[in-house]
Amino acid sequence: MKTIGYVSPTNPFTDRKAWSGLTYKVRESIERAGYKVIWIPFKPISKGIRLWNMLLKVYCGVFAKGKRFLLGENFPTTAQIMANSININRDYLSCDCLFFPGNAQIAPFLKVKKPYIYYSGATVPIMLDYYWFDICKKSRKIATELDKKASKNALFNLKASKWAANSLVKDFGCSQKNTYVIEYGPAIDTNDIVKVKPYKDGVLNIFFSGVDWERKNGDIAVETVKILREKGIDAHLFIAGIRDIPEYCKSLDYITHVGFLSKNNPVEYQKYLEIYSNCHILLVPTKAECAGVVFCEASAYGMPSYTFDTGGTTNYVRNGINGYAIPLSCGAKEFANQIFNDVTNGKLADLHKGALKLNKDVLSWEAWSDRFKIIMEEQNLK
Repeated sequence: MKTIGYVSPTNPFTDRKAWSGLTYKVRESIERAGYKVIWIPFKPISKGIRLWNMLLKVYCGVFAKGKRFLLGENFPTTAQIMANSININRDYLSCDCLFFPGNAQIAPFLKVKKPYIYYSGATVPIMLDYYWFDICKKSRKIATELDKKASKNALFNLKASKWAANSLVKDFGCSQKNTYVIEYGPAIDTNDIVKVKPYKDGVLNIFFSGVDWERKNGDIAVETVKILREKGIDAHLFIAGIRDIPEYCKSLDYITHVGFLSKNNPVEYQKYLEIYSNCHILLVPTKAECAGVVFCEASAYGMPSYTFDTGGTTNYVRNGINGYAIPLSCGAKEFANQIFNDVTNGKLADLHKGALKLNKDVLSWEAWSDRFKIIMEEQNLK
């Protein structure tokens, strides 16, 4: 059995919240594939890092005209400090290779080098002006070079979407033979998932989930439900993840706001599961998304998903199979029309079946483990 050192600032054996729950689930899936996993912790924050962050902010204020500097692993000095915080002990030395769920920029700075696998949802070039805005020119260059070096030095790269994998080849010149796509799975335990029945009639319960109202286009979700109701469908919107919704939403009787729910809290986790169990479709019209664990969760429940075609969403929402990812040029009207047509034409039943199949074949952690094992065998790392 190969031993894999899992490099993470949070404990992947106990923390179910970090990286939207992915840190925990990826570790679990590596073990399911037949590998021994050892946690290799590092400190993302220290006195030295705080000092450098403060100096960079001063630099931006004086020389970068107020633009921002990317911090943490995206700057050499702080990446070096993070790498130095790793304890080169017996556990570390016993690892056959390391696994970085992000943060691989610290790998070149390790005192004792180990072969490593780099898994992430994006690259720096495609995050710039997509997720990250107002980044100064110097920081853009430094961060891109660090990510490029980390990617090119890896044994192989895993990305969560074709969008991200294509960037590795196009922007960094990485080999296609050493670039693989493995989609995420749901941040919910398989035993906790109860498959919903496809919608037939009555109230159409729609689920919107996300912590960033603006990026997830919460206003479009609300307007979509309003239009559906005008079309004669008794639609109701459940909103989770957002701590406080806009004032205009609070008076609308077709909205239920449940707030932010932490999966680390057993009571809130159960409440999150209950919402899924009581809803029929997922509507997250996000304008920027690397992947979207929420789409994996929806498919696990057999719930059709509706979103925009942006970033890596089309790996998770496939038109006519488990929902629709429509062009960014569209809006609430187009979402409402698509949902209305699927409801009135009985298409939701087909999307329900498609979601369950896509979950089984691609968007589950069992599928992740199977794919990872095959890749490791291809790389002679059985």
